[in-house]
Amino acid sequence: SRLRTAFPLATSLGCTAEGTIGDGRELERQASVSLLAGSLPGVDFRPFRVTQDTLDDDEWVDRLGPADGDPTFLVLGDPFSLDVRRFLSGTQESHPGRPVIGGMASGAHQPGDNRLLADGAVHADGLVGVAITGDVAVDSVVSQGCRPIGEHYVVTQGEANILRGLRNQPAMKVLQEVASGLPPQEQSLLQHGIFVGCAIDEYRSSFARGDFLIHSIVHADPETGTLAISGEVRPGTTVQFHVRDADSADEDLREMLARVSSGVGSGGDDPSYAGAALFSCNGRGTRMWDTPGHDVGVLRTSAGAVPVAGFFCAGELGPIGGRNFIHGYTASVALFRPRTG
Repeated sequence: SRLRTAFPLATSLGCTAEGTIGDGRELERQASVSLLAGSLPGVDFRPFRVTQDTLDDDEWVDRLGPADGDPTFLVLGDPFSLDVRRFLSGTQESHPGRPVIGGMASGAHQPGDNRLLADGAVHADGLVGVAITGDVAVDSVVSQGCRPIGEHYVVTQGEANILRGLRNQPAMKVLQEVASGLPPQEQSLLQHGIFVGCAIDEYRSSFARGDFLIHSIVHADPETGTLAISGEVRPGTTVQFHVRDADSADEDLREMLARVSSGVGSGGDDPSYAGAALFSCNGRGTRMWDTPGHDVGVLRTSAGAVPVAGFFCAGELGPIGGRNFIHGYTASVALFRPRTG
């Protein structure tokens, strides 16, 4: 009610979280509120709400508005009650190539305890969001916090989430060869786990950071030599193993932000960006770094001292290679700037 009183004509969006981000700080596992308010002439915000029940009706995509306005979607969801992958698949069909950026509410340990806020209404399930169109450009950054090791491999045998063969060799055998071939100074990275990056576009002639969707290895079977991963894989896909630690995550975020910031000319006290929304995994923060405020600090160093609000998520949403995914251990960023001028 206080928010509606202060901003009676504003479109509002929010959720509960175990930690908030704002004003150059990150507050984890303590009571706090972070708010980003803005005046955006010539910009239209179309709010919408989707529940698991409405996903069964193909007409739910009409709530997102027309695709010809090139919308960007900011989305907050409840991880207990909504199949967000199904939502993302639907938006890919109805609004191909349009970014979906946001995060899943955190802090609750059971269904019904999260809260989603949209235009003064409070919900305990589903998903809320806004479609943003008009005189605004929204640059997206997705930092998965990993770096590649070894070579690229083509999947020669695999189905569903089971990776069986790479270059006609058992997948687990190839993984063991990659791990044993790491320099001694990098062997310690293996204690944080090894991940499988699946190329978004396997027809590329070369691959770099941001070209892979990172999946966890959830099971390795030494008898069959197969690897079960947290996503689907199929023959012909190009994959590369990755590692993740604090240094890799820091390096990845800086590199991904530099790619977009260098093209805008932001920085210093006069940034080209007007504001940013930051959605960081609740496994980052002081669970990954020794001191608080890492992600928001890197963001403001790269994009300028812009107003920032966000939270620590139980799953982050953002595009890679023109397709939207839900991620883990990721920082997903929306950077706002005028489309004209």
